Amino acid sequence: MKSIKRLLKWLVSITALLSFGLWATGYGYILKGVSMTYLVGRSGPGIDEKDSFFNDTLFASETPYSWKHPSTKNTSTLSASQLEQLESIQTASFLVIKNERLILEQYWSHFNKNHPTNSFSAVKSLVSLLIGIAKEDGLIVSLDERVGKYLAEFNTAGKERITIRHLLTMSSGLDWHESGANPFSDAAGAYYGSNLDQLISSLTAVDAPGKEFSYQSGNTQILGLLIEKITGMSIAKYAEKNVWKKIGAEHDAYWNLDKKEGRAKAFCCFYATPRDFAKLGQLILNKGVWNQQQIVPEKYVDSCFIPANLNCNDEPLIKYGLHWWILNYKGFDVHYARGISGQYIITIPSEKIVILRTGWERGTVDSAGHPSDIYNYINIALGLTREMNA
Repeated sequence: MKSIKRLLKWLVSITALLSFGLWATGYGYILKGVSMTYLVGRSGPGIDEKDSFFNDTLFASETPYSWKHPSTKNTSTLSASQLEQLESIQTASFLVIKNERLILEQYWSHFNKNHPTNSFSAVKSLVSLLIGIAKEDGLIVSLDERVGKYLAEFNTAGKERITIRHLLTMSSGLDWHESGANPFSDAAGAYYGSNLDQLISSLTAVDAPGKEFSYQSGNTQILGLLIEKITGMSIAKYAEKNVWKKIGAEHDAYWNLDKKEGRAKAFCCFYATPRDFAKLGQLILNKGVWNQQQIVPEKYVDSCFIPANLNCNDEPLIKYGLHWWILNYKGFDVHYARGISGQYIITIPSEKIVILRTGWERGTVDSAGHPSDIYNYINIALGLTREMNA
């Protein structure tokens, strides 16, 4: 019995020392990360952690829009093999919209049409649209303006060369460490930590901006800071006013904050229902128009899908524009937003198709820079629409 007590005391002491060491070195957030992952049987962030953080709320539209449905004879269902594909990587929701009609909608586990889940990085694409709106409103003059014009901490130490376009194209040259697996990375600190402003201000310029594509969530967080600076509003409220209410959101959305009444995690952590997420895809498909109102400038929407003039692994970049991913598959141009656990807002403009997928996992990213599972979703949607037209 005494040996067990000594062992327990030793474990408590070691735990206390480790905890103190993490806090003392600025890595105290790891304790929260461990409590939200390994201690509940997970290896990373989840799609249902809204209430584990403070939030800023985007209120639903006073004139909500409900998706139309096709005639009964055109109701679509998934085959056994398609269901197996979707279930094998823990899909939570899968929606296909064709010509603004919801032709397929399916949910798994406890998820349903009223259940908000985490966007993760898919919300980066919404942040891009907000930049386009702010530019149209005259709050910024050009994407090629220096960020330091608006944020003073970007006026020194090489950061004064960074422009808004560099942030949008993931080419800022900052020393941000993106790894989702490393608990000591900037990405982990941003997700679990409580001082985003300090994290961003500590970044240094290590490469010339505008040369090399390097995916960094910190770039989007800086854009979020810029939006709040030039609008005098939280990014959530600016999005609510200029996008969320205008597209007829049926449910409130939630943007995680780093602390109570703190800073929104602009790079991730936007919670909304699948049907409302899909409306962002339809907005893009409509070239920024909703209900005959130009919400996002058409010219800006088009520019989102032009590959940035950058290098990527010693080759010209072809997969990324202004915070939106670009893919050509089977001769179809595909534009999409994506999150680390398989959150997708996918559009196929020539076919007037929007695909929405949420879930816990995604496929391995291939040599072209696209997760392998996205091809399954496109194939399913194209197959369903061909069946409807047969």
